[in-house]
Amino acid sequence: MLSEAENTTIASGLNDVIMDYLVDAVDRDGATDLVFRSGATKAISAGSWLVNCTGYVIQHDYPYEPYVSGSGAVVSIQLRSATLHLPSFMAYFLTHLLFLGKLRDLPLYELDGQDLRRKSGAAFPYTLLALAQHNLSLISDSVPTRVLLDCGLDFDRWYPLPRRLVGTARFMLTHRREREHLRHTLDTVRERFDVRCGPLRHASDG
Repeated sequence: MLSEAENTTIASGLNDVIMDYLVDAVDRDGATDLVFRSGATKAISAGSWLVNCTGYVIQHDYPYEPYVSGSGAVVSIQLRSATLHLPSFMAYFLTHLLFLGKLRDLPLYELDGQDLRRKSGAAFPYTLLALAQHNLSLISDSVPTRVLLDCGLDFDRWYPLPRRLVGTARFMLTHRREREHLRHTLDTVRERFDVRCGPLRHASDG
């Protein structure tokens, strides 16, 4: 979902291109170094943001990592703690919630998609759709309208404006009253398939 023009804009803004695999970011004596698989390191300036966009397609089993850390400073986009149906949507909306200071406290449901897909391939896509509808309902009540309007990932943009307006109006009229039904559906998936599916709980929450 990236146009050639967008790719050109990103490429023109780069200072360095490093053909290596990022392993970790390590704090050393008040500075932060990127550590690569080759053993090379590169210092980065204070206040830098790290966005790791590798390995979201299911090819191996990955350890669980919550979609947001206990401190609220780290967002992780992956299927072991999925909040929406596609990584691109998760990255867009979770980043907005992070910058708005709302991600840590909003009771989004997380789903261990890797575990559910292994246990029931038939239930997996329908659960993802229920998860997306539930969490988008919460997100739409928590972000400025501009965030929703500016979402270039919205597949409704493929259709004429009148059709899009009907769908938007239907969502705005029904999403709050449907939220409890979706929550019940997700809770049923959790119990029936014994998978992680519910509001995020950090160890620090008690």
